[in-house]
Amino acid sequence: MGVERRGGFDSGFLLADWEVRPRQCTLLHRGDATAAPIHVEPRVMGVLTCLARHAGEVVTRDEFLAEVWDGRVVSDEALSRCISLLRSSFADDSREPRFIRTVAKIGYQLVPMPQPLVQPGGDTVSPAVAAAPAVIPVVATTWLRSPRWSWPAVAALLAAALLVAGLGGAAVYRRAAATDTPPAPVTRLVVLPFDTRAATAFGHDVGVELADEIVDALARVRRLRILGRASAMGAATSLDAAVTAGRRLGADAVVYGAVAGPAPGGALRVTVQLVSTRDSRLLWSRIYERRAEEIFAIQSSIASALVRELGGLFSQEALIGVPSVEPAARDLEAYRLYLRATHQVRQRGEDALRLAIDLYSAAIRRDPTYARAYVGLATAYSLLPSYSIEDPVDMDARADRALDSAERLAGNRTITAGVRAYLGFQRWQWIDAETAFRTAIAADPNDSDLRQQYSQLLGALGRLNASAAQARLAQELDPLAPVIADRLGVIDLWQGSDAEAAREFALARELGLEQAAYPETKIILKLHEHKDAEAATMLHVLQRTVQRSEVWVDPVLEAYRHPEQRSAAIALLDRLLESGGVSLRIYFGVMVVLESPVRALRSFGKLAEHSANDLELLFSTDAAAVRRDPNFSDFVRGLGAEGYWDRFGWPDMCRSEAGHTVCR
Repeated sequence: MGVERRGGFDSGFLLADWEVRPRQCTLLHRGDATAAPIHVEPRVMGVLTCLARHAGEVVTRDEFLAEVWDGRVVSDEALSRCISLLRSSFADDSREPRFIRTVAKIGYQLVPMPQPLVQPGGDTVSPAVAAAPAVIPVVATTWLRSPRWSWPAVAALLAAALLVAGLGGAAVYRRAAATDTPPAPVTRLVVLPFDTRAATAFGHDVGVELADEIVDALARVRRLRILGRASAMGAATSLDAAVTAGRRLGADAVVYGAVAGPAPGGALRVTVQLVSTRDSRLLWSRIYERRAEEIFAIQSSIASALVRELGGLFSQEALIGVPSVEPAARDLEAYRLYLRATHQVRQRGEDALRLAIDLYSAAIRRDPTYARAYVGLATAYSLLPSYSIEDPVDMDARADRALDSAERLAGNRTITAGVRAYLGFQRWQWIDAETAFRTAIAADPNDSDLRQQYSQLLGALGRLNASAAQARLAQELDPLAPVIADRLGVIDLWQGSDAEAAREFALARELGLEQAAYPETKIILKLHEHKDAEAATMLHVLQRTVQRSEVWVDPVLEAYRHPEQRSAAIALLDRLLESGGVSLRIYFGVMVVLESPVRALRSFGKLAEHSANDLELLFSTDAAAVRRDPNFSDFVRGLGAEGYWDRFGWPDMCRSEAGHTVCR
């Protein structure tokens, strides 16, 4: 970078409607005449100035260390803290950034284009001149990479707000009249978030979590299928619509309710009702008035009543005992912090996950015996590297320590099985991950997230039919979850069912999943559909985002259609890989689709970090040439896949023959 460029921004610059003065360490909002300058720490200002000097580029951690910390080695938390403070000052949101965008695994990028505060000659730039130009959309920065918890961080479609009438009076209990047609057994249930519009203080935090705790308890009832969180959150905004939505989702009944208070005397009022979707009949209703600190007892009472008092509505053979919700925390404030943290985890995104870590940690400080808070903390740690530039090894180690604490406090490993399974999957500890997934699913067969993650494990090891079966079960449990639709689309793509893949990808977008978040599988689908121009556009944007060469894109697409041109395209990519013009992951993906097995397997082995999609690609229809290569047998042996297959089942496309793996 030139000295002139450095000096220009160090003297001050405009960033959208903010005036930035690095030498005074101040930020001034020009759009507010009454605003006072915001003072920031020198190191925080150094990070912002570094981003401004590299406007339009993604600034890596190493570049920040070189320019802001003068090359000293500091923890990733130091940089993360500076970014967080800047976002707070600008009221920026990492999920929809207006100022600082996280490019996962690489670094950060300034969104608006800064303008020097004083132009050569002394003229001050007006705020109008500082308006930010259009920015190239940031898409995924790696080839064939899914989020580390593929579930994404995808928010719910709509918040369900159901105001239940009749909150006054004593407890009410109603059944259908004896002369009515007996209601059908309930085998599929939707539990909607409780409406909290009439709630205050603590009551605001319990609406979604109260429903979740009831779902957790009812998950112990055999053969009772509870539809997932995304479907429940997006189900309806009125009683009639809730019943209609439940019917459309295939549920037999809908549970919904409302939370009011706490009243001046400290009491919460919780109303809960169960309504048949077949005929809109009110099957059961009750009002609970308890002190806020008795929220655990309310959860237990509702869950118990839904099974014990309505045994005639549930299939008798499904009942294996009355579920209960044990007090999860000794301290009400710790529980409230836990609720807030769990909500942030569901939001995904870097800022949300960092806040979740802070909230879980605060809950643990208040109640060091709170096992579930340790599990939540481990979950947040394991997800964070997918949305930031944190070191996955460090985050996973922190997750392990939190899980160890949870197991010691709970006295068993069931509570941590789901997170253990996910971490084992990420570390390629296939047998441990399979065992943990089975344990977790046995404990909670209605958890659609678990089944979706298990689908990824099966897909990564080539068991695509079993993977598809788990993904379909997940979709049955949660029909409106966008990440599950996307997961089914990926499996369809690997199996060559392009029309089905396109439908699932379209459904995922309709349900709220941003296509830009996962472009790699969509690029392959475009190639399958002979939409080469669209594939080229996506690849060009991808390369510009990571500041790599684009010269290979068009020749590679030509070579994909015309095999006689592949040697020249591969030679071009070899040169670009050596010079750093193309990433190793993109090189790997291209070698698969251009049917260069030796290069594909060699580059895969050199990847510093692998994703599920990297490995799944090798079991797709596009990688048949790679699987037929004699080196593939040694590859899967080194992967540890053969031991897993011997124990849990071989893929349909592979078999063991005379001590070698043979795949088609």
